[in-house]
Amino acid sequence: MLRQFSRAQEKAVGRLRINVGQRRVVAAEAQSLRSFKTSAELGMRCGVGVVLASLFLAKADAPRLWVCFPEWYILGGISFIAASCVISAGRNIGQTLCQMFQQKLGVMLAFAFNAVLFSIFQPRLFTSKAQVDAAIADGTLLRITESFSGKPYFVNNRDLFTVLPFTFAFNAFILVMPFAANTRKFALVNNALFALTVVSPNSYNNASQLKDAASGLYDSPVIVRNLLIYMCLGLIGVVLAFVIVWLPYPLLYFATRHLQAALLASVPPLEDALHLMVDAYCFKKKDVDHLHFHRVKLKRQLDLASAKKNAMLALLDDAWWEQCLGLDAALGFKKTVAKAYVELYAALLRTLHAMSQALHLEQYNRLHGAFVHALQHDIGAVQGQAMALLREITDQVHEARIDVELTLAAPLQAQLMTLLAKLKTAQTDIFATVQPTAADVQGNMPLHLFIFSLQALCATMVEFPDKLRRKNHNTSTRTLHFVRRSLKEFVDPASFTRSRLQTAARVWLALLLANLLSVYVFGYSPTIATTIGYIMGTQLGGSFGISFFRAVGVVAGVIVPSIVLFFICAFGTSNTVIVVLRDVYLFLWTASSMYVKWQGGLDAYAGLVSAFLAAGILLPDTTCPAPGSLAPYAAVVQAMLAVLLVVGVELFVWPESAYVLLRKNVQQHLRLCQEAFATLFEHTLRAEGGMEPEALADVRAIIEKKAPALLAQQSLLLGQAVFEPKFWRPPFAKAQYAQVVQSCERLLASATLLYKVVGWFQLHRSPPLDAAAHEVWAFSSSTLSAAIHDAFETLHALFGIQFRYAEPDQTALFAQIKEAFRSADRSGTGVLDASDVERLLVHVFEASGTLPGDTIDHYVKDFIAVVDRRHTGKVALADFMAALENGLLLEVEVLPQVKLRRRRSSSVCGVDASPLLSPLARLSSVQEDAAGEGAIYRAYDLLDAESCSLLDAAEGMRQSFAVWLLEGQRYKSVPVEELLLLTSLICGVGGIAENLTTLEETTIQS
Repeated sequence: MLRQFSRAQEKAVGRLRINVGQRRVVAAEAQSLRSFKTSAELGMRCGVGVVLASLFLAKADAPRLWVCFPEWYILGGISFIAASCVISAGRNIGQTLCQMFQQKLGVMLAFAFNAVLFSIFQPRLFTSKAQVDAAIADGTLLRITESFSGKPYFVNNRDLFTVLPFTFAFNAFILVMPFAANTRKFALVNNALFALTVVSPNSYNNASQLKDAASGLYDSPVIVRNLLIYMCLGLIGVVLAFVIVWLPYPLLYFATRHLQAALLASVPPLEDALHLMVDAYCFKKKDVDHLHFHRVKLKRQLDLASAKKNAMLALLDDAWWEQCLGLDAALGFKKTVAKAYVELYAALLRTLHAMSQALHLEQYNRLHGAFVHALQHDIGAVQGQAMALLREITDQVHEARIDVELTLAAPLQAQLMTLLAKLKTAQTDIFATVQPTAADVQGNMPLHLFIFSLQALCATMVEFPDKLRRKNHNTSTRTLHFVRRSLKEFVDPASFTRSRLQTAARVWLALLLANLLSVYVFGYSPTIATTIGYIMGTQLGGSFGISFFRAVGVVAGVIVPSIVLFFICAFGTSNTVIVVLRDVYLFLWTASSMYVKWQGGLDAYAGLVSAFLAAGILLPDTTCPAPGSLAPYAAVVQAMLAVLLVVGVELFVWPESAYVLLRKNVQQHLRLCQEAFATLFEHTLRAEGGMEPEALADVRAIIEKKAPALLAQQSLLLGQAVFEPKFWRPPFAKAQYAQVVQSCERLLASATLLYKVVGWFQLHRSPPLDAAAHEVWAFSSSTLSAAIHDAFETLHALFGIQFRYAEPDQTALFAQIKEAFRSADRSGTGVLDASDVERLLVHVFEASGTLPGDTIDHYVKDFIAVVDRRHTGKVALADFMAALENGLLLEVEVLPQVKLRRRRSSSVCGVDASPLLSPLARLSSVQEDAAGEGAIYRAYDLLDAESCSLLDAAEGMRQSFAVWLLEGQRYKSVPVEELLLLTSLICGVGGIAENLTTLEETTIQS
């Protein structure tokens, strides 16, 4: 028996074709297992690097100390080779090059400064005991007898306070100037190490004795050469780090190769996500909320696409360093082309999120099936051609082609025009067949948003070749421009922000205190100063979190290796056995620590710290430390003291926590979204769709640069705020603030939708809307615009200083008062006039099931007289809020029916009611009449809003648009471009209203 087809289905008859697609194996190797193998291999490469570094510790016969270094080298610190190898190791060649450059630049800056300083200044050397006694007598030389090491040592105060101002002038320069974070870190660390080592009057081999002036090894020229050798130690370490990523096979470790593979693998997630959306919208009979597996699969594909985008962005920076070596030509790569593709990919992903918004808005009303049956095959055709076009773009980008030629663009554009024409025809035919209602028009809005998003997706790909051709692809020109821009930052006043200067001052002060402690407590040991250089961050949450994991790394990298080294030295039968066992353990410990680092996560920094500290512990200048040495444990104490010093300085010197910065960031993000909303929605309606190019460019800067940058900071600050000390504050509500960040992301997505709609309409404008339509829209949108602006202002206040440490009840009270006032202020003027108060009081009586027993005007006058403190005849928000905070309560007195008949001469049945704010002259008499007759009091809370005025305003605008479109069958004359503009604008603004409401609810709970 043949199946009965509908009229729409009779037009499309298909054939079944069985084919083989992409293989999907259930028992495939998990991504986590592949990640484990990669991280383990990288860790073992680092282990090999530190074992190679240990070869430079080979001892020589006197007078030389080491085989690989001249006899006049006395600074020691050969383990810096291993530490430098560990720190410079990257996941690929480009990342390693970046680490190498930044590390060596920092070390070279510190060396250049100290070489000049100590070439001019010679630290004092004592040639006789008489000079020592005289220096002690006049205070120049101070003998410290109580030290952490248990051995006395000397401090030359004159040399120290001569060198200290120059050293910290260099620190201030490094901190203030816009150097990269790693460059700044290594410059500060090595400057502290050089200065504290050279200025010490004690022997480098035995800190309890003064330097031997007769040896000539401590003269300025020799010291400068020693500093040069120490700088070369770091250079050897970074060379080893570079070697281990090349051997035994380098190809898989090119960032360029990874990026090229990521480009080719980026299409399937977008293709699958688009297929799922089209399938759910056009070929399913349930909405997406009831398609559970479908919804999970869609979210999975969007998350996977987002992860691929982030991975490609990270690889772009690493590929730039490989391009500097000229590897791009050998590997067939062009960074400018790849970067343009990543930007295209990000734009397509944002468009898919907008399309998913249409999917969630769809309620599958009674006309949905008719529209979908008329358009589903055209939508499917556009989907297939769009993904074919994306694959064509990807193939040409993989070939690094600058002149991209898209053969599939023209057919796709033709198919899009066919789809838009069929949409217009289908709407006219269906509305002519079925008498549409306003609810039908409202239910059809998500369809227009879906089609617009599909059109925007295609238009973004079609415009890609033109955008690519406008870019400058000359490597030398771009490199010169980069150098000029980087140098300009050093003299640009905008680079020296208040935040940068405050951070520099905090780090500078912490380093000063650390240097003084190093000199007067720890015998010139630079550990505490170098620790601060490594862990000092830009805000409390960042430094405290890093400090916590550094402390974990210190304990792991110092205590355990020290114990193992003790047993190796104690039971080793010969020096060869000791060295072999030490190197085996060094390899295993470094590999495991770096595995933790490469796996990522919160403990990644602890793994890095453990690896390079263990290198210093297991590779001392002498093969085995002296018995009873406290050096390993002194390092633990100094590192912990550095942690406490960092926290103390940031708590008391311009304290600004990650929690506070997160709230300020949300405030800034809300301001930007409010500005974009005002321009895109209100200005577009006033100008009948027109938009000045300058205004659109300003919004584009917000949508594509400023707001996404703030969102990136929000995710970082959210993780950092967890580690902040609580003190007097309530615990940090991470779950609630995670929802706040998600709401901010959705808010930006809605604003992005508005931007795409307005930008697209500028290219497809038809003659402007008629005057009547413009008047209706100007009226119907004003209420929603005012409500949205008020919601933005409410949220801005909730994230301000007043509610920074407020309890949830306090924030809820403020939000409820604002909502109650917004609901009462029907005119949107910001004050309640007599008509607004009258509606409010009438609603009070209706909510109590009564009618006013007296003239309502008397109640209105008394309400205004009580609440209006400024005697303006109107109720402002401040007065309304003050009255509710002071306990304003409206009580309705429900009088017995007998009382009503006695007071009224008419025969109408009703209920008399007298609020406590009744006319003052009649209040006492009413209470006396009601006494003893069983009166009932019902309290009414003005904060009990029955609905959200913002969502009501959005619903009202949708209804207004639906009525306007149906008037005189206006849908026949409105061009399809204007129809898509208006419906998409309404959906986008409705999304903003919902996101603001959700954000307000989340904020109240946090």
